[in-house]
This record gives sequence, C-alpha cells and structure tokens, in this order.
Amino acid sequence: MRALRIRVVWALLLLACGAWLSTVAAARTAPVPGSLHARLVALDATPAQPPAERLAAMRIAYAQAAPVTMQPAACTALPDDRLQDLFRSTALIAFYAREPATLLRLQCLYEALVARDLAADEHHRAMRGSLIALQRFDEANALNDRLQTPPAALPQIQGNTLVGRPLLRMMGLAQVERTVLAEAGVVVVAVVHPYCGFSRRALEAITTRPDYAWLRSHLQLVVPIGQAWPGQEMLDWNTAHPALPMQPMVSDPSWQVLDTGQSPVFHLLRDGKVVATVSGWPPEGADLRLFRAALEAEQR
Repeated sequence: MRALRIRVVWALLLLACGAWLSTVAAARTAPVPGSLHARLVALDATPAQPPAERLAAMRIAYAQAAPVTMQPAACTALPDDRLQDLFRSTALIAFYAREPATLLRLQCLYEALVARDLAADEHHRAMRGSLIALQRFDEANALNDRLQTPPAALPQIQGNTLVGRPLLRMMGLAQVERTVLAEAGVVVVAVVHPYCGFSRRALEAITTRPDYAWLRSHLQLVVPIGQAWPGQEMLDWNTAHPALPMQPMVSDPSWQVLDTGQSPVFHLLRDGKVVATVSGWPPEGADLRLFRAALEAEQR
C-alpha cells in the first residue's frame, strides 16, 4: 500500500498543540537588537512557516555568525557580550534541534558563563532543558540546586539500549526503563502529549466512545519529550489506563520518519514502515476509517 498522508487543516490545533514548545522558547530573555539571538528569534517568529523550514533558516544564520567549532579555550576567550549572545542563540537552536553536537556547544558556553559567575537562572534552565530533551537526566539533576526554584528530580533510566525505536517505560516517578516501540504487523502509533488539550480530547474519545473500540488493542501512545518532563502527568494517565500507557520517546534518528512535531498525530505502521498518517482531532473526531480497514484486513 502506498504511503498516504492525510492533513487536517485546523489552525486552532496548530496554535494549541503544534506550538506549545515555542511558547516556552518565547518566554526567555528578550533579544538584544542587532544580536545573532535577535536574528534567530525573528526567523522563528513566523508560525505560518513549517517548523523544519524555520529551523533550517535559523541554522543557516547561526552557521554564518557562530564559530565553526567550540572548544573550552575558545569559549572562555569570548567577550562577555559575545558569550551571552552565543549561549542564547545556541540554546534556541538546541530547543528545536535536540542533537548531541548542539548540546556540546551549549555546554561549552555554559561552563564559561559559570566560570565567570555570569550564569543566571535563565542559563541554568536552558542548560537543564537541553539535557532533558536528550534524556541526560543525571546531568540535568546535577543542575537542580542552581535554580531559583529547584524542580523535582528526574528519574533514573534503567536497562540496556535495545534495537528499535527507543522509548521509556514508566516504572514510577523515580525510575524509568528502556524499551522499544512494538512494530511487528500492523499497529497504530499515536503521538500525544499530556499538556495538549487536543491530545486529551482525543484520548478521552478513544477510551470511552464505542466507535473507537476497534482501535484500543492496536494503539500505542508515545509522548515526544522536549525540554520539560511531564512525569507526573504520564504516570497519572498510566495508572488510570494500564492497558494503554503513555511511553516517552527517546531522542533517536529512527523517529525522524514519523511526524512528532504536533499532537495528536496518528501513524499506521506495517512492520515499522509508515503506511498512513492522520493529524489532528476535530470536534467530530479524527477520520481513522483507513486505519480500521487495514487492521481488519490484517486479521482476515
């Protein structure tokens, strides 16, 4: 079956759950006029442009103005204003990119700020958030005491890395376990987030309405993790719905073929390959008839 992509054009969805990460980014320190950070914020302030295109434009601007490489000696040699500008610029790129190379740059700049006693709460939070996005929980926990309002400790990650699209299984607030997405046969993967009202509306309908009963046993809920860890919210859901648990994603290139930039998004997979995608949850519910036909055909 050819891959089919179904898009729901619904502005309210994009505003509420496609840009919930951007809301956190926008809350940071206002950019200094003429700075690299100001240029990146301006490029990011175009919500009509797809996130991938915005990030690509931001990367180009960043590459033109930032050093090609950043080593500790180079970071510590930067003037204060340049150091602050590069940190905020790198933090904005890291907010969207969530990649080890950008994290290393951010760490280099952050350590230089700390060494000069220039690191404020915004720097500690940006560094901690970037570590959370890559599941570097131990390092993120080490920064808790530097924050004005220390957050709850992040869980310990147990288990070995497995082959497949990586997830974490919630064992409790203090512990999570490595696992992978079950991909054998035909399955439905729902990208949802407990902070997203449209995700919550979709999940309420799926778990209570008879017309979605066919979906429940085939569904897997995955939560894209940004710079915040919704541990309590995921655990509360899992306690109430043990047969349909939320499992947070682990940053990995294997997820790139699935749309995880908004929620809810439903992917029909056959042996790990995307067959069809449905985005959004209109008031009448998502049209998942194609998914149902594929699942019923598989069972014949």
